[in-house]
Amino acid sequence: MPLLLSKAINGHSAYAVWNIKETNEELAQMVPDMPPKDYKLAKQAEWMVGRILIQTLCAKYNIPYEGVDVEATGKPFLRNKKAEISITHSFPLAAALINLKSPCGIDLELPRHKLIQVREKFINGSEVSYADDLSKLCAIWCAKEVLYKIYSRKRLSLKDDTFVKFLSDQQILGTISKSMNGASKDYEIVLEEIKGYVLAYNT
Repeated sequence: MPLLLSKAINGHSAYAVWNIKETNEELAQMVPDMPPKDYKLAKQAEWMVGRILIQTLCAKYNIPYEGVDVEATGKPFLRNKKAEISITHSFPLAAALINLKSPCGIDLELPRHKLIQVREKFINGSEVSYADDLSKLCAIWCAKEVLYKIYSRKRLSLKDDTFVKFLSDQQILGTISKSMNGASKDYEIVLEEIKGYVLAYNT
């Protein structure tokens, strides 16, 4: 079973990462739910592994796994709603995060040159100094995806409504300037490197 790692972040949250090597038939034996039949094989595998990871994380906190549903915004949630969850995948890796207290987000991505091509869509003036640094661009993208998942509502601009500040190579201060009450909110985001991927998650 290629569970790369399972790690507690603090007393109320943890994450896990999986390297997909199994066949879809093997994965289907590990999860009670089946992916949509119209998904391509790789997407089916990611779908199943995301749920296997959530089962693993639920077991850490003795939370009964009753399945995962998805909101209209695309945000996954536990059917019993006993914790907040987030799932990410970039084949062959997948990762999931659980938080017993508050909304959470996790994202992973390979530093691809495509990020340089689309950088104008997600970096703003305060981040433009990193425009030609692929590793930093990838970290910014992942951090902003984390913020987007935390926000979990539509109409959030990665460029205009989210901001990041590097505190170190492993830590980012992320800000969502748009909220229900009009106040901005900050989040501590951790960066890790796993098999060449950038992994980002909030604490």
